Amino acid sequence: MQPIQGDMAARASDAVASAQGAELERARAASGSGDPAKAAKMFEELLATMMVREMRRGLEGGFFGSGSGSDIYEGWLDQHVGKSLADTGALDLAQSIRFSIQGKQSEEAR
Repeated sequence: MQPIQGDMAARASDAVASAQGAELERARAASGSGDPAKAAKMFEELLATMMVREMRRGLEGGFFGSGSGSDIYEGWLDQHVGKSLADTGALDLAQSIRFSIQGKQSEEAR
């Protein structure tokens, strides 16, 4: 039974990585489309989600144990805590990111 659970965990991990890659591409597209505020918020959400995931991985046993399905709940937790951190401005990164994007856009316009 262990190989099946391992295979499911690997597929779930691949799905999370793919979703994060898609989020990063959407943020990159938003920055290129002239909406630096939206791109900055999206990037902050992604960065906060990745930070929460890495912090959670440092816990022994995790929040949800190691049974089947725990990876789904962990991914959900990472995403929602990361989004909450970004929405409340707890990390205060979006403004710096927005200024950086705007600076790059003005350089490209010259």
